[in-house]
Amino acid sequence: MTKGIAEVLTIVLIVLKLMDVIAWSWWLVLLPAILSFSIYALILVMKLVMVVIAVVAVKKRKEL
Repeated sequence: MTKGIAEVLTIVLIVLKLMDVIAWSWWLVLLPAILSFSIYALILVMKLVMVVIAVVAVKKRKEL
């Protein structure tokens, strides 16, 4: 299974936080995962919008 840099960085930061090596807040520790999820969600929404636009365009073309 392939892990992206954001996932690996998140795991490393969680381990460091749990071992008290870093004293960062949890939102900072989880920030790479949050950003990664946000980007994936944005891409998904953009793809869905493009599909809806394509379906509407095909329906309009069939009406002509």
